[in-house]
Amino acid sequence: MKNKSLFGLLVNPFTRIAGWQAFGLGLVFVLLMGFLGAGNGIAFDGVFDMHMLEHTVQQAFLYLGIDLVSLVLVMWVTGLIVSKNFRFIDILGTMTLAKAPFLLLAIFGYFTTAPDMNAIMKDPYVILQSTSFVIMMILTLPVMVWSITLMFNALKISCDLKGSTLTVAFIIGLFVSEIIAKILIHYVV
Repeated sequence: MKNKSLFGLLVNPFTRIAGWQAFGLGLVFVLLMGFLGAGNGIAFDGVFDMHMLEHTVQQAFLYLGIDLVSLVLVMWVTGLIVSKNFRFIDILGTMTLAKAPFLLLAIFGYFTTAPDMNAIMKDPYVILQSTSFVIMMILTLPVMVWSITLMFNALKISCDLKGSTLTVAFIIGLFVSEIIAKILIHYVV
């Protein structure tokens, strides 16, 4: 029974934490992601993605700031459109905390060696020679799915949504926020 309860909290902690508490905890995760990512070349340059590239601490926090602002504002507008009663702080807190799984990639980045891009361009199979890079690529998918699941549950709980309204609103909101974040990152960073 405890395992089921723990799994439930891992995919939907928002039944117990929201608002300012979720925002504070999420902010700790985001700060750690920024510092660790800048130190090991993991850039969180999208709402639900990451890339391995060299960047400064300032760029790391610009990426994360743009990602969060895009996600929170788009989901807030989405909530205004489809929900009757919700608080902005709940959207802010739950969406910030939903980024937490990406901390695993920031940590694992210290153990990952990326192949040289020129070598990859000449022979794409060179990627398979770096075991740590292959593991990182494999780890990325479940982390992204976990984070997107948290975002879905964050919108569901924060705006008290269900069914097809929730699904359609979330999918549109997620992709719009990703597009906005990518455009802003391209022009700002």
